[in-house]
Amino acid sequence: MLNLPWSVKNQARIHSRNGDKPYHSTYDAMSYWVEVETAVGAKINHGEIEIIAPLGVNNLFSNSITINPKRPKIDDFYSRLNTKKWLEKWPNLKVHAPKYYGS
Repeated sequence: MLNLPWSVKNQARIHSRNGDKPYHSTYDAMSYWVEVETAVGAKINHGEIEIIAPLGVNNLFSNSITINPKRPKIDDFYSRLNTKKWLEKWPNLKVHAPKYYGS
C-alpha cells in the first residue's frame, strides 16, 4: 500500500459551525473552503475518477495559495497557512490574500 498523505472531510454538519445554510451538495460545500487550491476532491463514478473542483484547478499549477473570494476568512486563511507550515514546506509559494495584521 502506498503511504500518501490524504484526508476525508465529512461536510454534513459543517454548515452549522460556519454559520451557513445547509449545503446542497459536496460541490456546494467545497465552494466555501478557505483556500482555492484546497477545494479539490475526487470520487469514483462508474469506475472512472471524477475531479470535483468548484473553484477550478488552474491555481494548482501556479505555486500559489489563494484566499477564497466567495467568503474571504482572513483569520482562518492565515491560521491555516501557519499551522500547516506551507511557507516552510514551499518557500516559493505565492500568497494571494489581503495583508494580515492579526486579530
